[in-house]
Amino acid sequence: MKHFLRIFIVSLISIVFDSGCIRITRIPYKTTLGSHQLSVTPDCQSVSTHSERRTEEDGSSRILYYEFKCGDTTVLIKDNSLNVNGSSYGTLNDGDMIAVNYGRVTVNSASRPADQ
Repeated sequence: MKHFLRIFIVSLISIVFDSGCIRITRIPYKTTLGSHQLSVTPDCQSVSTHSERRTEEDGSSRILYYEFKCGDTTVLIKDNSLNVNGSSYGTLNDGDMIAVNYGRVTVNSASRPADQ
């Protein structure tokens, strides 16, 4: 019985001390905008995506821009230029992967500062 009580007390102490180390990990919201993969952290409950397509005289069409809103984060891709929350983050190449993590912008895992 003493052995069981020791194990119980040690387990309880471990749980109490470890509880301060628990972190809540936010899973990013992921979507595709044209040829680009986008992930936004923190995830949000209100999401909207909008794009505008223009039909050319020859019958072909092209997307003029993509706009994605996730809570307080707005991502706009227009003419291969990336804009996040009103700030420009340079140009994109086809297939670039964009991540917005609590306002920090990375493209293909490389941090991008806002253009001044």
